[in-house]
Amino acid sequence: MAESRPPKRHKVSRGDDDYMPGNILEIELYNFMTFDYLKCKPGPRLNLVIGPNGSGKSSLVCAIALGLCGEPQLLGRATSVGAYVKRGEESGHVKITLRGDQKEENITIMRNTVAKKDVAETIQRFNIQVNNLTQFLPQDRVCEFAKLTPVQLLEETEKAVGDPQLPEQHRALIDKSRELKHVELSIEKNEGTLNQLKERNAELEKDVERVRQRDELLAKAESMKKKLPWLKYDMKQAEYREAKEREKIAAKEFQKAAKLLNELKEPIKKQKDDKATLEAKCKKVNNRIDENSKKRMELKEKENQLEVELQGKYKEMDELKRQEETRQQKFINAREELAAAELELKNLDPFLPPKDELCN
Repeated sequence: MAESRPPKRHKVSRGDDDYMPGNILEIELYNFMTFDYLKCKPGPRLNLVIGPNGSGKSSLVCAIALGLCGEPQLLGRATSVGAYVKRGEESGHVKITLRGDQKEENITIMRNTVAKKDVAETIQRFNIQVNNLTQFLPQDRVCEFAKLTPVQLLEETEKAVGDPQLPEQHRALIDKSRELKHVELSIEKNEGTLNQLKERNAELEKDVERVRQRDELLAKAESMKKKLPWLKYDMKQAEYREAKEREKIAAKEFQKAAKLLNELKEPIKKQKDDKATLEAKCKKVNNRIDENSKKRMELKEKENQLEVELQGKYKEMDELKRQEETRQQKFINAREELAAAELELKNLDPFLPPKDELCN
């Protein structure tokens, strides 16, 4: 909730006679300091009292200060009002007439008959500040005025202007300036922290990128590990199909050899006596063919078993390949022996029955 502000002092203006409310119209001194009696009427723009040394300037200024509720200590001379009575006299007085709010409303202040409280209220109403060196400067306090700092001068001037809100606003402005400095320092500190965090975040982003790349490589390696058995399986499948194709070719060749053998059986029976050696060789070939057939059956069984348990039978396939190569070699040898037998059969003399049988 906003604090309530005191009402602004109404702006005063000069009248037709050039006087403003609160201006001094007349000063009367009796037995005051160096004066026995003095009455003077300063003009509406009294601002400075000048004169030769000993002419009573300080006495007039002291009278104005004391008459307008100023403390004796303010003047830098005596500390009591009685000390300002002319030496050798028992009493004295100061009488000051001020211009009121209206031209006809003059106010007379005389210290020996008017209460101090009433005088204070009156001078406060006209914003008369005899304790403010920027508004009322006795000769004896010039050195004190010269020692005021620019900040103190500004504060006293604000008080003398007449607007009671101005000093409060000035203090509020000073407080806000301090707060602004604290905020600026906090912002600078936070900016430094932010920059550090940004740098740290950039480093962390690099680490995150490295971790991401590492995870990608690990995932790729894991995928390749999973694909490796299938690649091996595909390779073994290709090898198996190749072996099967070779087995088909061998079977066809075996059929051809068997057919040829069947074609040769009949002449061999007719000439078995003369072709004992050839029959033995043929028997040997048949035995080898039987062995190859038996091995082919074993290979077929192994082939069926390989289809079910392919992963664990790589070594057996190698063994089958070696057996197949042996069988191929044996088959080639058999063909060579068969060719040799055919050649030998071809070279045999034609069969002629005995002559005595022809005669009969």
